[in-house]
Amino acid sequence: MIILGMFVIFVNIQIITPLKNCAGLMDGKLSFLEAFAAMGNSGIVVLILPLFYLSMMADFPRKDGIQLFYQIRCDKIVWILGQIVFAFISAVSLAAFALVSSMVLLLPYGKWDLDFSYAITNYVSTYPERFGDYVVQLLPENLYNQLTLGTAVLHTFLLLSLYFFMIALVLLLFTLLNNKLAGILFVGILIVAGAVFCAANTVFMWFLPMSHAMTVAHFTKYISTEIFPIGASYLYFVLLDLCMAIACAIVSKRYQIF
Repeated sequence: MIILGMFVIFVNIQIITPLKNCAGLMDGKLSFLEAFAAMGNSGIVVLILPLFYLSMMADFPRKDGIQLFYQIRCDKIVWILGQIVFAFISAVSLAAFALVSSMVLLLPYGKWDLDFSYAITNYVSTYPERFGDYVVQLLPENLYNQLTLGTAVLHTFLLLSLYFFMIALVLLLFTLLNNKLAGILFVGILIVAGAVFCAANTVFMWFLPMSHAMTVAHFTKYISTEIFPIGASYLYFVLLDLCMAIACAIVSKRYQIF
């Protein structure tokens, strides 16, 4: 709960405040969903989001208290399937929490609309001298020139959920290999490396999961073409998560509880 509280404070500072300033300058209201779209497509925020999830899931799967009782009484495969289900629900729950909390924080300045607001789409044309403002980086042309807000939010929610799920499965696999610390370090390096390659905008970024989790990275600014097929990113995560789940089931046969 403390981590989630810190997450809300971070979102309010990094996302909501710049969007509110934009709405004030444009004398208009924003869509409630724009804050979440910005959260899932801004480079610095997409770096922090998985780190928040990693900090919450660092002790996953737990091996203390009643968890040991579950592991002793259950078949190993049943226990592993339960952990995979828990990992999936936790991933979706964080994405849902991010969506709902961003909407609540934007309440005084928001309106319900499935299209990008006038304040966002016309900010640069109204204030060309503010082209380098932070809010322009939060919701760049790659999103509102190529996608409707509803589609952008849907892709952001699903891809982030799959990204979080992959992180949990990596932690689970390394725990089954009796090396949880190495799993945490590996995920941390994976997140930071993904942020670096995305910032550098090199072709190598598509080998790492972070670029696939960012909807905005798939599209050009003006031409209606994809830099990388977004369907391929879904396939990337589904295959990767499936392989990780199968690996967990196989490794669990040699897993020692104590």
